Amino acid sequence: MNTPLSYSKLQSIADGHAERIAFIDFKLRFTGFVKRQDLNESFGLSDASASRMLSKYNELRPKNLKYNRTKKVNTIEIETYEPLIDINAETALGMLAHGFNKNKLSHNPILPYSRIGKIPNQLDVNEVSKITRAMSGSYAIACHYISNNSLQHSERILMPLGLLFDGRNWIFRAYDRSESGSNKFKNYNFSRATLINGLTDKDSLRLPYEELSVDVKWNLQLPLVLELHPDLLAEDKKTLRKDFGMLPEQNELYLTEKAAILWILTKQWSIDVGNAQEPNNESSKPYYKFLIKNREMIAPYL
Repeated sequence: MNTPLSYSKLQSIADGHAERIAFIDFKLRFTGFVKRQDLNESFGLSDASASRMLSKYNELRPKNLKYNRTKKVNTIEIETYEPLIDINAETALGMLAHGFNKNKLSHNPILPYSRIGKIPNQLDVNEVSKITRAMSGSYAIACHYISNNSLQHSERILMPLGLLFDGRNWIFRAYDRSESGSNKFKNYNFSRATLINGLTDKDSLRLPYEELSVDVKWNLQLPLVLELHPDLLAEDKKTLRKDFGMLPEQNELYLTEKAAILWILTKQWSIDVGNAQEPNNESSKPYYKFLIKNREMIAPYL
């Protein structure tokens, strides 16, 4: 088996085409296909130049792709694919969200940089790529999922739909075909999905009612009225005003957020939603930054 190359190693053997060849490998691995048009749009290549670049890639990894004449697209050869470029899951997900960036592969920041609290081996890049290929290819996955709030640990059939990042965890939005209740659109942590298999048969293709456009909570933008929590000291309020871009005497913050991720935001921003039992011991009371003022309006989505 061929070992994935570092970007610097690829540069030394790719005759000045490392970025384009790395892009082909990235696109193939994490979306399942690559078209000449992708190279046209990303690098301004003509069709002839794009074809030559795909040929150069094929010389380096001859068993990685095949040409689908019906769809006129190069697709991944799952059984024989071997990654050309070494890339971790977080970097790949970041580029799927924000666009391909060769600088993320070279690990050469413009200014000194270090990631705070990076959890080693949190995400398996091969498992992540199975989910993102299904998302891009509009088909379902079979997996087991470790959930804190559900007793369902048997196999689930999920239709991956979109990406989320809360600053620490990478999450995917999916339609759960295994869910018997009405709430079938849910959020899933990439790190908790295991034993993943892509399901590419005809019955596993995405159906119209499973599209992200039908997900009410994903598409519903809720107005939030947040107030600096009354339990905070004056100095704490002053600091939070700076942190959240508020004016010196401002006490309220207004924003909108997707209903699908409202619960995540309340935890991340330490928002008091007014429905938790307060501890009797004053010293053990939870620390809140904000109090939500329009709770009645958004209560159904908390």
